[in-house]
Amino acid sequence: MIQIRKYICLLTASVLLSACGGYTTYKSAVPDAPIHLEINTNVGMYVGFVPEHVTTYLIANESGIHLNGITQPLTVQEAYGYAGTVVYIDGFHPYAAYDLCCPHCLLRNQPCTIEMMFAVCPTCHEEYDIYLGNGVPTHGIATEPLKQYMTTYNAATGRLFVGPR
Repeated sequence: MIQIRKYICLLTASVLLSACGGYTTYKSAVPDAPIHLEINTNVGMYVGFVPEHVTTYLIANESGIHLNGITQPLTVQEAYGYAGTVVYIDGFHPYAAYDLCCPHCLLRNQPCTIEMMFAVCPTCHEEYDIYLGNGVPTHGIATEPLKQYMTTYNAATGRLFVGPR
């Protein structure tokens, strides 16, 4: 009897562990596109684009990198994602970066615009919370958040890197 109980316990534990071990990765509906930005917050127009300036943002698209009314051309090695990228200084991490393609509409030529703490789709008018919500939709039209990119900031050197997750 004790042998059967041990066997049942072992079998149950292995089933539970194998069920928990199935790791899945979220895949955005927004198509993959090259993303690579390197920003030195110690020079040029990027001075002041630092974590202390919450709600400040820059946009990278086919015409360059735009910050505070100034545009810097992209370098050969830089790429801006599918429909453009917004790099936003939010309330929780120094920087967050999102593709500007609405995952509901998937229109590359109709990128979201930034309105205060939201990215807003010009087609379906969904608002995505980029300040507190990690790009989640706020109106219920869309079912998935904005595609998010990885950001790495080195405070000692002032360098910010944006790349794929």
